[in-house]
Amino acid sequence: MADGTDRTPQAASRRLLNATALMAAGTLISRVLGFVKAGLLVIALGATTAQADTYSVATVVPNTLYMLVAGGALNTVLVPQIVRHAKNDADGGEAFINRIMTAFLVLLVAVTALVTLVTPLVMSLWTEGSWRAAENAGHWEQLVFMAFLTMPQLFFYGAFFLIGQVLNARDNFGPMMWAPILNNIVAISVLGIFLAVWGTNTNPDVPFSDQQVLLLGLGSTLGIIVQTLALVPAMRRIGFRYRPRWDLKGQGLGETFHLAKWMLGYVLLTTVVQIVNTRLGSGATVGGDGTESGAGVTAYNTAYLVWLLPHSLLTVSLATAMLPSASRLAAAHDMPGVAAETTRTLRLALTFLVPAAVGFLVLGVPFSRLAFGHGAAEGGWVAIGWTLVALALALVPYTIQYVYLRGFYALEDTRTPFLIQLVISVVNVGAAFLFVGLVSDPMTVAPRLALAYGLSYLVGAWLTHRALKGRLPQMAGGEIVRHTVQLLVAVLPGAVLAGLLAWWSNGRGYAVVLGAFVGAVALVLLTFFFVAKRLHIRETTELASVLRRRGGGAATAAPDDAAPVSAGDAVEATAERTESALLEYPEPGRPTPVAGGVYAGPHNAPGHILDQRYRLDEALNRRGSTVTWRGWDLNLSRPVLLHVMDPDEGRVLQILDQARQAAPAVDARYLRVWDAVLDESGDHGSYIVCEYAPGQSLELALRQGAFTDVEAAWVVREVAAGLVAMHAQGLHHRQLNPDTVVVTASGNVKIVGFLVEHALHPTPAADEDPEKADVRALGELLYAGLTGHWPGPARYGLRAAPTDSNGRPVVPRQVNKKVSLELSDIVDRILSPIPRGRATRLETASDIAVALSAILGSVDGSHLLEARLRYPIEHVRITAAKPPRTDLLASPLAAGAFGATQLSEPVGATEVDPDDATAAHDPFAAPSEPLAGLAPLEDDL
Repeated sequence: MADGTDRTPQAASRRLLNATALMAAGTLISRVLGFVKAGLLVIALGATTAQADTYSVATVVPNTLYMLVAGGALNTVLVPQIVRHAKNDADGGEAFINRIMTAFLVLLVAVTALVTLVTPLVMSLWTEGSWRAAENAGHWEQLVFMAFLTMPQLFFYGAFFLIGQVLNARDNFGPMMWAPILNNIVAISVLGIFLAVWGTNTNPDVPFSDQQVLLLGLGSTLGIIVQTLALVPAMRRIGFRYRPRWDLKGQGLGETFHLAKWMLGYVLLTTVVQIVNTRLGSGATVGGDGTESGAGVTAYNTAYLVWLLPHSLLTVSLATAMLPSASRLAAAHDMPGVAAETTRTLRLALTFLVPAAVGFLVLGVPFSRLAFGHGAAEGGWVAIGWTLVALALALVPYTIQYVYLRGFYALEDTRTPFLIQLVISVVNVGAAFLFVGLVSDPMTVAPRLALAYGLSYLVGAWLTHRALKGRLPQMAGGEIVRHTVQLLVAVLPGAVLAGLLAWWSNGRGYAVVLGAFVGAVALVLLTFFFVAKRLHIRETTELASVLRRRGGGAATAAPDDAAPVSAGDAVEATAERTESALLEYPEPGRPTPVAGGVYAGPHNAPGHILDQRYRLDEALNRRGSTVTWRGWDLNLSRPVLLHVMDPDEGRVLQILDQARQAAPAVDARYLRVWDAVLDESGDHGSYIVCEYAPGQSLELALRQGAFTDVEAAWVVREVAAGLVAMHAQGLHHRQLNPDTVVVTASGNVKIVGFLVEHALHPTPAADEDPEKADVRALGELLYAGLTGHWPGPARYGLRAAPTDSNGRPVVPRQVNKKVSLELSDIVDRILSPIPRGRATRLETASDIAVALSAILGSVDGSHLLEARLRYPIEHVRITAAKPPRTDLLASPLAAGAFGATQLSEPVGATEVDPDDATAAHDPFAAPSEPLAGLAPLEDDL
């Protein structure tokens, strides 16, 4: 299955947000349609009737049995196993996957056949004894009949998740999230036919007819079949062809099934809990006389479906995209990386789930009336509403538990989750019996079951954190608690106002309740984002970016790794690379290269292997006491970038500590730090190992001329968005400049040297506020991108920006008339202490990301940058003396932006294409026209 896809740990990690956006979109549509299906179900059958519970139990049991037999193993054990075999096997894991699919499909066929034969026994286990009483014989017979029709779903559920996990392991997340849409469309069509033929249920005493059972049962099974078949084309697109393999013995499947046995135990525990809840709920619905008597299975399941929507929309998508990445990090023994990946996923998820939980708590009842207070459910919506309120308390602990478990699965530890689930199940079952037994009112059974559920996961979240922290000491529980408290503080003001509005509308007409509900939701959202901004909760901006980012395209296709161009281009510029338009310039302090472009040095040479792992291939750059090498990781068979320090470097411990602190920078926009090694022997010097990725530094790209508005805004927006999460953790780059931003071969943006660059080469003005330094650097990058000039003395191969009569750099639009007014104003709002027109200053990376996103909208600039790198302007060749790297934070803009005195700094001579007469006579002439077809943004405004 070798397809050229990069299988390194960071390849999947840097696609997390893009994959999440794609999955979230599919999940949102699927859940909305699922909500429509649930609404039609309660309208047609009611929420507290025996007919409704007949349908609910008959359709939920096959899915539960699938999870019991194989689902847990497929969902969690197989992804790390497939990733491991894909990396280590010569065929990319294809034979292993074929064997796994053969083994599980045979198991599913056997179990499906067996369970179908004993369907009456299975239904007896899931329902309370009153269903089999003589007065309820009609309901019982139709329940068993419908279960016979739905039980084959067990096989198709298994096949669906089996294929889906193979796709997930190949970082193809979208199809598994989009396929359920087809299932819901089939189900909605079936319920629509039911309503058209028989209308709403007006007599709960009468069981289903045979025709009704056939329509509902076969229609439900058809939806699962369609959902499964929808994944087959996706398998073909990734180049996989399933071929049954019967040589199962001695092929390494024992380890997989050994891990799966703990997952089987885990799922068995959850199944026991579901059986208990279903029996208690079904007993509330069907009383001794067979009439409608309480809130049971359907009321609980309907509320649960609504409650699960925010979790499914974001948490499942984030965790699904996180698992392959975390598995690769664990396989590389990068435990800080696994902890950082887990923590970041959880922070993002809680940013969405905490407001959702408070919203359910305050608005669950009016929402239920609006959504379910129609048709046969006119009297049952209250039960659904209060069940949703009770479930709201479970949303946050359930999310924490869910994400933490993926950390264990990445470590291939399934035993610990089983033991934790044992405690959760005992608490859930005990609390369910206690809460239901305390009060005899059948209309509150479903809400009481929901309270038991929440209590069990509150205990589970606490236990899971303690256990995971034992494996990953870098897990920061205090950080998660503080983040959650901040979110609660941000959402509570709006929740109080929404609660008052909901209380006022209670008992009034439908139109009043609808208007009050819409107003309450608006209040919660507006106050939450307003207060969150004041509390500097950066994840709110990042989350909005996640949901807006594209789900497909270049960023997810991993073209970054297709070309042999490296991140070393950020520090290397040799004359031999003219085919990539990497233009030559002399660099002060750079030693003379010997044959092959290798730097002579007293300690290391090409081919030397550091610590029996990292081979030095090509020296790219020397600055001070550090040589940057392109190298090869012999253990993981991947290219790396190494910063090797001289053995006598006096700050080595401080530098390595800074490098280790960069581990949390796992966003897709960073070139990650993989290792920091102290050389105690003095043989070769201590060194830092970083990710190696294709691309071209912004400095080199800008020598072709100024970017278009879209390109410049896209680059700086991506850099700003990447900084948001790091700034929230108190970590800053401090050395952002055109040398430390790379545009990859696919047009994506990578930040180079986070923390490491500043540690290796500290600047004289290191005492400047680091966040302000990063923000100002973003403004300088945007200025340079829009104009092709540097806002200050000439540097990075760029000419100094034109100045006014007072020596102040003019705004971008005065340098390049094609720059849009909006972008020119954004630069002014970043760099000027008092922006023109007294506009609000942009003082954080989050502010800049939001402002640029508002201008870009849905425009994607990556394909424009890809074209720029693929088809460079080769006739332009500039050779400029590159000034020493002086204090990057002490430019005129730092001291007052457009109102500061410029520093005195030598500027190298500029050679211009002799055909470009205008440029030769006017040093401040506007840059050359952008590439054909790349219109500036102002043309679209």
